[in-house]
Amino acid sequence: MVDRAEFLGGVLRLWRLHGRRRRRFRKEGCGGGEKLEPRGPQGNTGETLWVVPVILFVLAYATSGAAQQQPAESGAPSEARSGTQSGTIFGAIAPYLGLTLDQVEMPGIPPEEAKALLAATPLKVGEPLTRDALHDAMQALFSTGRFSDIQAEADRAETTGVRLRFLTVANFFVGMVTIEGVSTNPSANQLVSATRLQLGELYAPEKLDRALAGIQRVMEENGFHQSKVTSSEQRDAQQHQVNLTFHVVRGSRAVIGEITLEGDAGYSIAEIKEMAKLHSGDPVVSNRITRALQRIRARYQKQDRLLAQVEMASRTYRSGRNTVDYALKVDRGPVVQIAAEGFKLSQRVLRKLVPIYEEGALDDDLLNEGRRNIQNHLQTLGYFESTVTVSQHSAPDGKNLQVVYAVNPGERHKLAAIRISGNRYFSDDLIRSRMQNQPAGRLFSHGRYSEVFLEEDVRGIQDLYRASGYRQAEVNGKLVTNYQKDPSLLAIEISVKEGAQTRVAWVRLEGSYTLPQEQLPEIQTAEGQGFDESSLADDRDTILSKYFDNGFPNATVDVAYVPVASTPNLPIVGVTFTIHEGEQFFVNHVFLDGLHYTRAGVARREMRVYPGAPLSQQDMLESQRRLYDLGLFKQVDTAIQNPEGTESRKNVLLTAREADRYTFDYGVGFEFQTGQPSAGTNQPLGKTGVSPRVSLGVSRINVGGRHQTLSLKGNVSQLQQRGLTSFDVPQLLNNDNLRFSAAVLYDNTVDVSTFTSKRLEGTLQVLQVLYKKEDRELTTFAYRFSYRRVQATNIEVTANLIPLLSTPTRVGTPNFLYIRNRRDNDLESTRGSYTTVEGGVAASYFGSEADFSRLLIKNSTYHTFFRNRSTRQGFVFARSTSVGVENPFGNTGLLDPGQDPTKFLQAGGTLIPLPERFFSGGGNSHRGFGLNQAGPRDPTTGFPVGGSAVFLNSLEMRFPNVTVPYLQESIGFTIFHDMGNVFARPQEMLPSLGRFHQPNQQVCFQAPPPGQLSQCNYNYASHALGVGVRYQTPIGPLRFDFGYNLDPPVFPSFTTDPVTKNPVFGFQRAGHFNFSFSVGQSF
Repeated sequence: MVDRAEFLGGVLRLWRLHGRRRRRFRKEGCGGGEKLEPRGPQGNTGETLWVVPVILFVLAYATSGAAQQQPAESGAPSEARSGTQSGTIFGAIAPYLGLTLDQVEMPGIPPEEAKALLAATPLKVGEPLTRDALHDAMQALFSTGRFSDIQAEADRAETTGVRLRFLTVANFFVGMVTIEGVSTNPSANQLVSATRLQLGELYAPEKLDRALAGIQRVMEENGFHQSKVTSSEQRDAQQHQVNLTFHVVRGSRAVIGEITLEGDAGYSIAEIKEMAKLHSGDPVVSNRITRALQRIRARYQKQDRLLAQVEMASRTYRSGRNTVDYALKVDRGPVVQIAAEGFKLSQRVLRKLVPIYEEGALDDDLLNEGRRNIQNHLQTLGYFESTVTVSQHSAPDGKNLQVVYAVNPGERHKLAAIRISGNRYFSDDLIRSRMQNQPAGRLFSHGRYSEVFLEEDVRGIQDLYRASGYRQAEVNGKLVTNYQKDPSLLAIEISVKEGAQTRVAWVRLEGSYTLPQEQLPEIQTAEGQGFDESSLADDRDTILSKYFDNGFPNATVDVAYVPVASTPNLPIVGVTFTIHEGEQFFVNHVFLDGLHYTRAGVARREMRVYPGAPLSQQDMLESQRRLYDLGLFKQVDTAIQNPEGTESRKNVLLTAREADRYTFDYGVGFEFQTGQPSAGTNQPLGKTGVSPRVSLGVSRINVGGRHQTLSLKGNVSQLQQRGLTSFDVPQLLNNDNLRFSAAVLYDNTVDVSTFTSKRLEGTLQVLQVLYKKEDRELTTFAYRFSYRRVQATNIEVTANLIPLLSTPTRVGTPNFLYIRNRRDNDLESTRGSYTTVEGGVAASYFGSEADFSRLLIKNSTYHTFFRNRSTRQGFVFARSTSVGVENPFGNTGLLDPGQDPTKFLQAGGTLIPLPERFFSGGGNSHRGFGLNQAGPRDPTTGFPVGGSAVFLNSLEMRFPNVTVPYLQESIGFTIFHDMGNVFARPQEMLPSLGRFHQPNQQVCFQAPPPGQLSQCNYNYASHALGVGVRYQTPIGPLRFDFGYNLDPPVFPSFTTDPVTKNPVFGFQRAGHFNFSFSVGQSF
């Protein structure tokens, strides 16, 4: 016979708890997004355990014999608990019930985690061990979701108490899911979605079987019926996570076999195949079949067969031939015709108003929407009392279906005025802006009125008042006929009785909340404000959002308000928010997986989820967003491990899939404008034409795994050949606000007709972000040092200047760039300002062969007015002002265009190199000139030579976009005025801004005396007016500008006599008309 201790030891060592965990979190989302929402406790209908009665029986049996089966004394020899009896004695828990609990252990669990787990159980060291406490403790441990199996064992401690141990088998949860062996059709992401495995959920073998079946299904849909799918798993005991890899052997893709046709299609099978672009022998791809069905439907819709039914009736795989046979079922349905009776409406208008053509379907909802649209259309025409009904009529043969809109227009009127009385708190304009009825004006020539609109307007105005505390406000609306004794005129009278405004006496927060009140968010309801009952729900959601982001997923907020005693004319109420926090959850560990090349520190710096912090959905989403913003990952997923468990400390999972480290860019474009250089010809004004452009680039991101980028880029066109090598460090010294870049540039540019600029340059830059808002950098300061070798070739200037200006010159410049950006949108600004300040000094101290300083300041402002409330578009007035100066010092000097350079050259002076000077003209600067054609010109050749000062002020009026057929609302127009010029010396800039015409223009028409240079003067402000067209695209507007220069300059231009080879004096005038084509706004 088995004694009591052995019986209990054998039974209780097999005590297991199985069941469902209590749900605490629900996970939603797809791709990389996860959403956590609080869930209340759910029923545990499957949690009833068959072992409970047995356990209770066993414990009762043990208790009844406790007097006869006392545990051994603490002083008993240790041999009594060793040998063959150790397992039995160690598992015999029942004899120790009622003894003091000296120690509780969880072998295999880290001490800190074990302490947290045991703290949630009723077992307390120093208290007696009871049956209920042991049962509840095991139930609490199991409900955490951490364990699939729990066993309790006990033995005598060295004292008179008992030591309890919980032996557990840990659960594992889904980690990264990787697909190998596929690229496209299907893609790896499609197969991951087909597994239906969610990051962080409990892993089970049946889920793996479901995942394999899902992958196999998607493979077969894409023609891989012979594919083989296997899986392997990598278990991480520390993270309690299973990373799954699915290995796919695709096999041969099946092809389309026979295609059969069922139903009344009206076409032969050959015509259907051609229509669907579906032919035997084509590879089987799921989206190919989907597109085929869409093409067939579209053909019937063009024939107004809106009830056509097109579907794939069946598909049959032939393994012997590796083909798939398809059976198409097509019912073309009747031809749908729309007609209007009682009022003339063209088919074009009907198709626009009745949405069945746009939706490609026919149902009662769409027909009724069309009825309302027609009625609204008539009301805009002045038929305010119109009624519209709709009916359907089928032809006897079923081949046609006619939809008839019966229209009774009634009398035509004009809503002349809307008069509002009794309102003091809200202005007439504000109330009118909230109304659907509108008086006659530019938008509605007869106004807009209907009885339904009037009722809705009355309710809307009344709600507006009550939202501001006027709870007794009364609003009435009345239609006035025969307005101003004219039967065709109507008016609306709105009378308002505001009553007394109810204000908030106090706002109280009650309940047992632990968050400090100063951390709670600001709400709309405040003391002394008008009482708005509708805003209480928003305030409650605001408070709840704060709690959810602080780890309280089960928090609730109750809102109540009560009247407070006051004078009858000053009603007040008190508002109370009662907060029930619920349990707070914290972050236990943060596990980051998927990094192969990226260093862990780079990713962890972007994470905003930390161990020990409250579990916040907002922090998880912010971490995900910041990881995406690095540009190193093509997918980032976030989740909570074991979301349904009850433990208060949760593991947060982030998995990342790294992006390709090498990217290749290429592009083809063109430039189109006036003033383009034409090398080798005597055309100081350049030419009008198109310059093609080709760009190539390769980038290597994540260099060394440190979030650093190495790029090689090149542009080739008729005007420019450029090569750029750059190295970028987005976070210098691990500081988000510091960036470092190094660049080497080779540039061969012919964007000025006077010369070809060759430049070899190296630049080091540190950029500091001074102010940013919502990750948008608003103020930056760049510290730079540039060292370059510049040379001008193919120079078209006075002969004795060519040796000096064509000499290669080294320029070493420490410089800075300050940017202050307050625009609402960088691509399409409508308000705000934008300021840049760029300055530097080139001096021999820095290895420069030319000594000069440079300062360029630009400021732009944007203002919107007459904004349309529905489209949010309006007129934008934009202004941009640019001022730049260069001051030489040392041996570097300046020469006016007509100044003899002989003495300057004999003194050993140097000039500011041509590529370093200011130039202006073209689509991105002064649109009254061709490309870089503004400013001083060489007195002999007439080619522009740039200057040491520039001023440009541009004004633009940008009109709202207009609707154009086929282009929708993508076309906008602008008018502009550009004023300014380039000046030879900074001292000549300010006196010249008041001159609107070229001074002493007659000098430019006369040949200079022998041995002298022309004294033609270019110091004046050139004005230009123009118009522009903008076509909106995702990368910014495509811009075409046409400018007219009011007073273009005249300049001398010597040519060579082909017979005598002597110079012949002549003169030219810059063109009045100039145009350009480019991408983006001008400023």
